[in-house]
Amino acid sequence: MDAATNWRRKRSQDESAGHGSSVEQREWKNVRRGSERRYQRLFATAHDGIVLLDPDTGRILDANPFMTNLLGFSHDELIGKELWEVGLLRDAERNRATWDELREPGFIRHEDLFLQSAAYPDGIDVEVVSNRYDEGDHQVIQCHLRDITARKHASRTAARRLEELVVADRRKDEFLAVLSHELRNVLAPVANALQILRLEQEVINPLPNRAHTLIERQMGHLRRLVDDLLDVARLESEQLRFQPDRIDLRVAVQRSLEAVQAAHVDRKHHVNVVLPHDPVWLDADAARIEQVVVNLVSNAVKYTDDGGRITVRLSTGPGRAELRIADNGIGIAPEELPRLFVPFARAEGARARSSSGLGLGLSIVQRIVDLHGGSVVAYSAGLGAGSEFIVFLPLAPGAA
Repeated sequence: MDAATNWRRKRSQDESAGHGSSVEQREWKNVRRGSERRYQRLFATAHDGIVLLDPDTGRILDANPFMTNLLGFSHDELIGKELWEVGLLRDAERNRATWDELREPGFIRHEDLFLQSAAYPDGIDVEVVSNRYDEGDHQVIQCHLRDITARKHASRTAARRLEELVVADRRKDEFLAVLSHELRNVLAPVANALQILRLEQEVINPLPNRAHTLIERQMGHLRRLVDDLLDVARLESEQLRFQPDRIDLRVAVQRSLEAVQAAHVDRKHHVNVVLPHDPVWLDADAARIEQVVVNLVSNAVKYTDDGGRITVRLSTGPGRAELRIADNGIGIAPEELPRLFVPFARAEGARARSSSGLGLGLSIVQRIVDLHGGSVVAYSAGLGAGSEFIVFLPLAPGAA
């Protein structure tokens, strides 16, 4: 007969004799002693400060070695003291309220406590997590303390860095505004002088007129770049001026198309315009709405081959106007769509197609539309598949 069989037979005999309960009690005591040893090891070796408190008096019943090092007291010196006596709750106005919270059942967390102890005379930031539970026939509060000074310092550094970035961004906007104003002051007399020279030259000798035309065209590009910079600076600083009025969106669209087509008559695009018969009334700044349409149509012209198709369609829906500007141009890659309205961002195809522009036009369009309570979205099936921009604007109250 093997040892296991003998053990089982002996246990059966013990149970028959009424000794089974004693065996189970001994086993349970062994399990409990093992659990207590494990808890003591965790208590002694934890890298958090652990302190046990009497919930009635608030006095310290026990503390682990990490806590004694954190507070700068020996274990015997800590026993019987209250938290504000060892440097944790020294703020007289807050210590009572904090203590009352620590006494509540369940887990309580405090992340904004300051500890100033013999070990840390300059003080450190600590996080305290407490839990109240039964221990035998009485209750205790177990508090875990963790030094979070490094975390707090990192958070304060990040907040300070963010504030510095905000200030730097504001200064950048102010610089752009000043630069744009100064450039416009220089451009205006130069443009006027060019016109005077061209008129005189046409009378005396018409041959150099081509050079004047080239200079005037480039001056026009430069003026638009400066205007874009100025608009962005004004938008960022919320200084863009609006003169809202009751306008017919159809008129704004027609004027915008005339301006773009006159500037790009040599491109010979097929432009299809669909406008409703009835007025489309908005409460908006006519000049800014025309700026939105001009920017979007100009984009369609710029990125569509000569002789390509451009469709401008205006319609109305429940409470809003819907303006669609579509083309069969170079299209937009899917990964570029999310960043299309980001200032200074231009899609890869756009960069390859044209060196003009700063990538501000669409950003300005979005901001102006947003300020009018509307929205603008862009769609494209990909490179070579054309693109479509849709502007939604709220109709004026009472408009049909």
